[in-house]
Amino acid sequence: MKLLLTFILIVSFSCHAQNWSQIGPEGGYFKEFTIDPSDNTIIYAGSDDGGGIWKSTDSGASWNITTANFPNMTGWRVVIDDNNSNVVYGCDVYGRYGILKSTDGGTSWTVNNIGLNSAYDKMVSGLVAKTSDTLFISTGENATSTPMRPGNGMFKSYNGGVSWSPAGLQGETIPAVGKNDFGTIFAGTEGAGTFYTNDNGNNWIVHPDIPQTGVVHEIQTIGNVMIVASSEGIFLSGDWGITFTNIGLVGEFNFDACIHTLASDVVIFSSTLSGLQRYSQNAGTWVPVAGTYFTDQIIIGLASDGSNIYCSGFSNSPIEISNDGGTTWNQATSSPIATELTDVYLDPSNNNHIMCSLLGSYNLNGDYDREAVYETTDGGTNWARIGPDAHGLCLTVTPSNDQEFYLGSFAQGVYKTTDGFNTFTQLSNNGVGVVEVIVSASNPDVVLISEIDWSGPTPSIKRSDDGGNTFNTVASTVTNQMLFYPANNDTIYAATSSGVLRSTDNGLNFTNWQLSGENCLSLGIRNNDLFVGTADGKLFKVSNGSAQDISGSWGTPVEIKSILVEGQDLFVGLNGAEKDTSMELQGSIWRTNDDGTSWNNVTTDMTSTNIYGNNNIKSDGTELYVGTYGGGIFKSTGMNLTASIPEWSDVFNTEHKKVIKTVDLMGRDTKGETESFVILIYEDGTSEKVFKQK
Repeated sequence: MKLLLTFILIVSFSCHAQNWSQIGPEGGYFKEFTIDPSDNTIIYAGSDDGGGIWKSTDSGASWNITTANFPNMTGWRVVIDDNNSNVVYGCDVYGRYGILKSTDGGTSWTVNNIGLNSAYDKMVSGLVAKTSDTLFISTGENATSTPMRPGNGMFKSYNGGVSWSPAGLQGETIPAVGKNDFGTIFAGTEGAGTFYTNDNGNNWIVHPDIPQTGVVHEIQTIGNVMIVASSEGIFLSGDWGITFTNIGLVGEFNFDACIHTLASDVVIFSSTLSGLQRYSQNAGTWVPVAGTYFTDQIIIGLASDGSNIYCSGFSNSPIEISNDGGTTWNQATSSPIATELTDVYLDPSNNNHIMCSLLGSYNLNGDYDREAVYETTDGGTNWARIGPDAHGLCLTVTPSNDQEFYLGSFAQGVYKTTDGFNTFTQLSNNGVGVVEVIVSASNPDVVLISEIDWSGPTPSIKRSDDGGNTFNTVASTVTNQMLFYPANNDTIYAATSSGVLRSTDNGLNFTNWQLSGENCLSLGIRNNDLFVGTADGKLFKVSNGSAQDISGSWGTPVEIKSILVEGQDLFVGLNGAEKDTSMELQGSIWRTNDDGTSWNNVTTDMTSTNIYGNNNIKSDGTELYVGTYGGGIFKSTGMNLTASIPEWSDVFNTEHKKVIKTVDLMGRDTKGETESFVILIYEDGTSEKVFKQK
């Protein structure tokens, strides 16, 4: 029995100044650890993929971000001046900033990239200071990656980094740079060997002891001892780099390596595809480092002060620390918040309960993955990592069951849980990626997924009518997001690489509908209007069969990955991650309450602004919760989504289910006359259409 109601739904919103706070989860991809040589309690952690540069003054017990004024800074290398530990340099290999310099221990920074004229010039992979004024930087990391980061050789500065000029090897990709005590500069390349110069880059000589193949990832010197970590092995020198000996790990990844001790025994640690390895010169062998954290784990950040060792893995995890030379390891009491999230779930009945899917490892076999879901039940004070070992891409709750979730992954398809990830079942084969899952509110057995079989690669939309036990292919296209029409679950929209598709038969068939040729990434809906975000930063409103560009003044090209419709408010999340955008194409969050006539950038003080996932903006009715690529979740203060809608405290259906949200709609009856109705969304996830009295 439906309720007949007469009411006027009035929604009002007010814009006030807002700010943002990070609420977790801790962890991330920490590419760099740099320990102050004059005080080993001071440590800098540089986060890959836009997480910023963080500083600890208590041996890693607590951390503060230092690059808050430089959103999405990637701390690929952090270098402390040997003569003044207050002078610190941050190297951004992704090309947004190039070089940052601090003269007060990271309290403030300036951009020092005059003379670095192209995006490739700004892909700074490392820095060495011959003197406080004479500096050298290397550029480039991988010339064949997507996006590629080839760099452009070496650059030098004679004025402490104020300006730069080419220093040779232009056109080469140089992932690593080092020096010895005599001022010889070493440049480790991608596929061309290791070069050195004794005349400030006027002439470069290839070192005969290191093969001119493979990739050099790391060069480190302590006194007369130097190591070069290459995919051709670890090369050790005891004479300041005059001669080198290959000490093993040939053919390994060797992404990072560090010298641990020199006295009585040269001990070295190196990252490999088979875990962390420890070398003792006295024993002359490499031995795997024991510990569950290192099993099938690629270490991407590694540093030692001779007593303490800091490391980070390719699993979006907190920092690991050893205080006994690598015998035992413990998770740091506190870690920076630099996690990369792909989806956020906010419990509609308890905003202290938050879950998010996060990136773990891109490895297709899943060998390096960790749990792909983080959960908090206290608003972010404490987080627990749960769920399957996977590289999470999306997280979807069943509307009628807040314990039932689907997790889409990069290489293991889709998982399902019916008990909040205490247990879970893999519904797909390995080697399959699932970037989107939607579940019907009217029939939870109807599930649609966007799948990519990487063996092809072959994209498809697949549909299940038995809760995910079996799936059938209903379309063959790259689909980025799908959405059920709330008023009628028979209608489904799909944002694809070539426009928006529509199904009017509950997902059994899809046809081309709108924006043909546009690479559509994201969807949002209000009443009968559909909002569509594209890969080049355009936002369209589709109304009455017509698409209108309502984009704001944000810089393009930049991706619109996430759309939130909250009453009359419309939020879009922009993504510049993985674009190597030379600073001007940062992500951001924009807001309009007049369907694009006017826009406001509400990003304000977020230190990580790239919104990478399709469902990363959520609301509790008052504030926003935003999942980012490199900053975890940010929660707003003062967003004031104050909707003056009926409380519905006295409105129940025959089963006495409380209404928690309403959607105001209009349509036509069988006589063609206009009729108004409301979709009531109940606390158990079910919904009901209620007609207003004419």
